[in-house]
Amino acid sequence: MESAIFLLIYLFLLALIVGVGGTRHRFKARSKTSETISLEKITVLIPFRNEAESLPRIIQSIKNSVKLPFEIIFINDHSTDTGLAFLQEQINELPITIASLPDVKFGKKEALRYGMEHANSDYYLTLDADVFFGPNYFAELEKLPVADLWILPAILVGRSKRQLWQEIDLHIMNAINVGLYGLFRPVIASGANLLYSKRAFLTADDYSSHQHISSGDDLFLLRDFRKKGKDIRLISDPLLAVYTYAPKGLVAFLHQRIRWISKTKKVKDHFATSLGVIQTVLSVTFYTLLGVYLFKEQYSEMLFLLCVKTGLDLIFYAGYFFRFNRILVWLLIPGFQVIFPCYNLILLILIPTFRAKWKERKVVV
Repeated sequence: MESAIFLLIYLFLLALIVGVGGTRHRFKARSKTSETISLEKITVLIPFRNEAESLPRIIQSIKNSVKLPFEIIFINDHSTDTGLAFLQEQINELPITIASLPDVKFGKKEALRYGMEHANSDYYLTLDADVFFGPNYFAELEKLPVADLWILPAILVGRSKRQLWQEIDLHIMNAINVGLYGLFRPVIASGANLLYSKRAFLTADDYSSHQHISSGDDLFLLRDFRKKGKDIRLISDPLLAVYTYAPKGLVAFLHQRIRWISKTKKVKDHFATSLGVIQTVLSVTFYTLLGVYLFKEQYSEMLFLLCVKTGLDLIFYAGYFFRFNRILVWLLIPGFQVIFPCYNLILLILIPTFRAKWKERKVVV
């Protein structure tokens, strides 16, 4: 009986958010206006710090592009590797410029704002230095309707089959975010692929409220735009996606996830917090029921609950995983059901004392 009630509630939420919301988001994203954004009005801002390994990939993506934006500005955040020298070799071949942060400024937030001071366009497109994208990426931007903020796909990919499990939780979270936008509003955004109006930014930005926090420029930007009633849109389209590799090693992975969790807490989005509580209650209920059935040796009930819950996840999340050609990752969802409680327990133990790092710097929260 308990299993049936849980599964009905879970089915309803998945069908509503991922099913209905995920379908509706496309119509919502491209509605209301026929005017589109011109590439001649876009400045790309790419902060970088010690990205010598990643920069050749994004430069190659730019070289392969069928169209290019008005200007591309790389902002050097006190790099000490060979990345800066590599970029300087590309200046004559591509419409890029390099700006270096003064000694008194550091961090991604400061780098973005410093880049804005050098920009000469109506829109900012922020990309991370470690992303890569397809040849039609910039051309597809011109098909987007005019809006104050566009949340575009940033897809994490494993470098090897052993790293594919690192993708699962982020893909599921993104699929839920897409559905939430379709029904209500998005709760997360990634600065690895954000397009927004300069005019809207200047009227909405509340930098002083989070300047002391080293991470989270994307979530705070989303919060500030939402508070000012700006036109925020989200599209889940592979042609508009950028891709980035999963961190190397378990320690780097934990640094990344704890950094993400830490910045989410500081935004104080009550809607997102409520959704997190609901998700936590559902997860605790699910694993508690499994534990009870195991303790009572009711193996058929335990297997039924596990199989149906896993089957629902595979069915409803398939559209998002398939859209970005992450089929092998989708097939790992059943195994993720087993490691998920351990994964969350590790994060809960580490969060109070673990000081996440980003680019050899401790993250200030």
